[in-house]
Amino acid sequence: MKLILDFILIGGIVITLLILFILLKSKERQLPQKLLTLFFAILFFYLLNGYADLHEIDILYVISFLFSDCIEVFLGPLILIYIKSLFEDNNVLIKKNWTHFIPSILYIVLITIPFLITIFVDKYIFEYLKYLNENSEVAVMFLVVYLICYILLSLRLFYKYRSAMLSNFSTIKDNDFKWVKQMLIGTLIVACVDFLVSVYEIFAGELSWDTQYITGSLVILLIGYLGYYGVNQSKVLLPDFLIKDDFQKNKSKEKTNQLSNFTETEIVALKNRLETVLLAERPYLDEELTLGKLAQRISTTDKKLSTLLNQHMNTTFYDLINKYRVDAVKEKLNSPEFANLTLLGIAFESGFKSKTSFNRIFKRETGLSPSDFKKNS
Repeated sequence: MKLILDFILIGGIVITLLILFILLKSKERQLPQKLLTLFFAILFFYLLNGYADLHEIDILYVISFLFSDCIEVFLGPLILIYIKSLFEDNNVLIKKNWTHFIPSILYIVLITIPFLITIFVDKYIFEYLKYLNENSEVAVMFLVVYLICYILLSLRLFYKYRSAMLSNFSTIKDNDFKWVKQMLIGTLIVACVDFLVSVYEIFAGELSWDTQYITGSLVILLIGYLGYYGVNQSKVLLPDFLIKDDFQKNKSKEKTNQLSNFTETEIVALKNRLETVLLAERPYLDEELTLGKLAQRISTTDKKLSTLLNQHMNTTFYDLINKYRVDAVKEKLNSPEFANLTLLGIAFESGFKSKTSFNRIFKRETGLSPSDFKKNS
């Protein structure tokens, strides 16, 4: 068993070092890359600590303990800031979000460092350290819950940003976000397994073997998968495809562009042109339709179209297109021509990309689920 664990840990350490090498040699040293490097560096020390513990290498254990002991409380805020760094202005990001790391700092000062000193002097320097050590499973459970909450918050934020960018950028595909999503979901799975193991040990008693290696093995699988997927894809662990600078520029320009050079007549003409294109050409049937593509069809810019929608039509590109798609579904449901299609087939024919988004948007627009609406029709 020890030989197998040794092989797994060494493999994980080597893979993590390769990923760190790829990140460190990159010419792009922006904040997302730095945070991603820190993420993998912490995982490296976590694995190194497991290796030192397995082989009872005291010096290596002490060196890596400082980083591995606070992994649950530090990784959560780090992941959240990483997601924000992909989309937000990096110049003020750390300044605005540094408070997320206060629990991490307190944990290191009050628990990690005192535990390190305890290891050196072979005596508990504070009584609460002894209590924590005796109830380590409960402590780990709470730390993992803290990490899970941050990962869920990061996922929610990621999906929010992704939806906004997919709706506004014609060059960005859903597949471009795949690596980041897999990193978040993979980390969440590892944390959930760690939580379940801790709960089991609290209520059913300790297992006969060190459960830390369950989590360690999952971490190694996650690192290996992310490394393999990243190295074999065009974006190689450096998610520059999210084009955060262009996104920020687009947002700032939209705020300042008020169609101030347009007369009321020109605004009405642009609005009429938009409605004519939507009715005659039905571009919303294209599931890949974006703000930029629609703007080209009405011979304007995406900035002007966005301003028209937001300020003069009190809607957004996303809401406008989905309204037309819902109307298309309702029209097809009442048409004999589409009687042989399922509800999902009609949804795809109307421009929707997934069953989940179709059901959610349709109910929001009509107040009924698609199946209920069909029955009433």
